[in-house]
Amino acid sequence: MTQGEIRQTIMQITHGNLRYCNPNDPICKERVAERRHQGEEGYTIQSAEEVLDDIISDLTSLQNEIRIESSFQSAQL
Repeated sequence: MTQGEIRQTIMQITHGNLRYCNPNDPICKERVAERRHQGEEGYTIQSAEEVLDDIISDLTSLQNEIRIESSFQSAQL
């Protein structure tokens, strides 16, 4: 992966995960519409803490993937 591809992937991971804790994001608004019928408002799919855990996990996986790819390139496999 190039540096640009890595940066782009980091942004996609972060943005994609943040959507689940933003009540104004369309993905949560759909759920709000469903829940309003049940009397709930301000719904998010995940808490900010849960999203942070997911971002850390996803970025750690990306880091491991990059290390493995780098190892293969160093070994010329």
